[in-house]
Amino acid sequence: MDTGVYQAIRASRIQQRRFDIISNNLANVGATGFKKDMLTFDQTLQHCVRTDLSQGNLRSTGNPLDIALEGDGFFKIETPRGIRYARNGNFCLNARGVLVTQNGDPVLGENGTIVIDGSDITVDARGKLTVDETVVDTLSLAAFVRTERLQKEGSSYYVYRGDQKEIMKPEKVLVRQGYLEESNVAVVEEMTKMIETLRTYESYQKIIQTFDETSAKSVNEVGRVQ
Repeated sequence: MDTGVYQAIRASRIQQRRFDIISNNLANVGATGFKKDMLTFDQTLQHCVRTDLSQGNLRSTGNPLDIALEGDGFFKIETPRGIRYARNGNFCLNARGVLVTQNGDPVLGENGTIVIDGSDITVDARGKLTVDETVVDTLSLAAFVRTERLQKEGSSYYVYRGDQKEIMKPEKVLVRQGYLEESNVAVVEEMTKMIETLRTYESYQKIIQTFDETSAKSVNEVGRVQ
């Protein structure tokens, strides 16, 4: 295959992948705690997907079981697959009074599963949870030495693929009760990127078409050369 057309095909596929990522970002603009993805290139110029973990805006809900994190850190969630991490703090209580995510998985405190038996629930800026003036537990939060090893798993969860020794308590984080963190997707910015990506993709498609037409013309006319 001609080197030029090979490069055009590769570039076209990269733009298609970029378009898919942007589309997914826009589809999740209303998802609590969602972090947008970006297509980047490593030192060998191989493309890879990186998650932008920058802070999203905080939205007041007034619900005492809605909890947002301002700064670094993730909630620790107990799932059937093991410990997972999340920024989505849209929590609730199950039938046994356990603090859980919308998926029904327990939110972890420093002493394990958090059970709430009472009505006056307060969470301070450090994550200390008090019920009817009695301290119940403190939210267990996690930060990571190598955030690039955090991988999205779906259902607002992340899994850490690095060494467990690289997980620590966050130093710069505030817990905000009665708030939820919105996604960090900027709609106008993503729409602009989508238009640029589509135009670039179409340009490469035209280049590929030109190569095809040139190749076909050469094959058809080679026998006519005297």
